[in-house]
Amino acid sequence: MEKESKRLKDSEKMGEYYEKLVLGVKGFGGKFLESKNKEYVLFRPSTSGQVLALIKNNKVLWRKEFDNLVSFDLAKDGSFIVIVAQLTKSEMPSGYKSGGHLYLVTKEGETNDIKIGCDGLSCSISPNCKNFGITTMGPEWGVYYYNNQGQLLWKKKFDKRVGGIKLLKNKIILYNKMHEETRKEVIRLNSKGNE
Repeated sequence: MEKESKRLKDSEKMGEYYEKLVLGVKGFGGKFLESKNKEYVLFRPSTSGQVLALIKNNKVLWRKEFDNLVSFDLAKDGSFIVIVAQLTKSEMPSGYKSGGHLYLVTKEGETNDIKIGCDGLSCSISPNCKNFGITTMGPEWGVYYYNNQGQLLWKKKFDKRVGGIKLLKNKIILYNKMHEETRKEVIRLNSKGNE
């Protein structure tokens, strides 16, 4: 319990440090993901939830805003970031059903906006940084699986709720909810999309 408490305090301090680095103010910190070698850090300030910044060696490489940001992940080698966002009200056509954005962003800040026909929920990058997946809702529960260049390899629909996703070495785990604290595993797939 003491180790966990120290880890949380250290994490809070790092979040506050990154917030000062990115926004110039010390506030409540935020969420951050680190590359495997800790060279790159992807940071989302808690006080400015639409902002993401990529940091390398305590220097901000880029800072961008993404409207309706839902989830994000950083490749273990720091080479790219996957971001899932929902459409803004101004983007929604009349008779709107659903839709969203999948942003693929390089460490240099180049952004590829891939429109998706469903509301995106959660994303995960494979440990080898070759693939990533996203879960979707409305009008369908499903998973989209891409290579690291943003090419759709396959997609699969489900008749049950899928929220969270985690890509492991040889499998894809789908959860009923996005948030790790409350979710339960519902489906396991291989990298070809088979159960």
